[in-house]
Amino acid sequence: MCGILGQFSLNNNLIPREQFQNILALSKSRGPDQTCIEIVPKRVQFGFNRLSVLDLSNKGSQPIWSPSGRYLIAFNGEIYNHQSLRLELGDIEKQIKSHGDTASLAYCIDAIGIIDTIKKLEGMFAIAVWDKLKDSIFLSRDFAGIKPLFYGWDGFNLVFASQYNQISNYPHYKNKKINQSVLKLYLYQHFIPPPFGILENTFAVFPGEIIMINKHGELEKINHWSFPDFDDTIT
Repeated sequence: MCGILGQFSLNNNLIPREQFQNILALSKSRGPDQTCIEIVPKRVQFGFNRLSVLDLSNKGSQPIWSPSGRYLIAFNGEIYNHQSLRLELGDIEKQIKSHGDTASLAYCIDAIGIIDTIKKLEGMFAIAVWDKLKDSIFLSRDFAGIKPLFYGWDGFNLVFASQYNQISNYPHYKNKKINQSVLKLYLYQHFIPPPFGILENTFAVFPGEIIMINKHGELEKINHWSFPDFDDTIT
């Protein structure tokens, strides 16, 4: 279990680093081993609280840039098939120095792209990737929704996090009104299912979903996994 936090700003409105660190610290219990922050001025900042599991060395630190330097990645979870994904990379596999699944993810994204990589993943995960070349950001969650991933989006600033209280404490969203429809849903079900958030303009990534936001503020959702069609001809 690790904790991720990030902001993607289209209006050059990143919060100060110290304030970002304080909000990142809210998920310190999820990753007590190491805390790292990566900032691209005026555009993105990613933070990570690490619980070391597969690779205990600093080679497994995050946030991580892909080998080409094009993609910035923050990843919480475990990719069960990451070794087989390495084999699909051919000779590129020999370049990977870390034996952890984060490195496997970074190399695969470089080789075949974000969406095609996510479609190949088997495991439990919450992933955020910023594409520096296209100035676009991607959020995704495993098909079962084991790893949480919440976000706030107001058309200019995207904030994502492993914990909802990190979204609700972010300056852009902490003063948002309670969504009355979601409140009614909560009172009826006693929990808030994805893709809803209790505050206006806040949400949860739906299991098996990819959220894509480009530099023009256009948001698109696609499913990277869905239930197979039921075959009622089998007896």
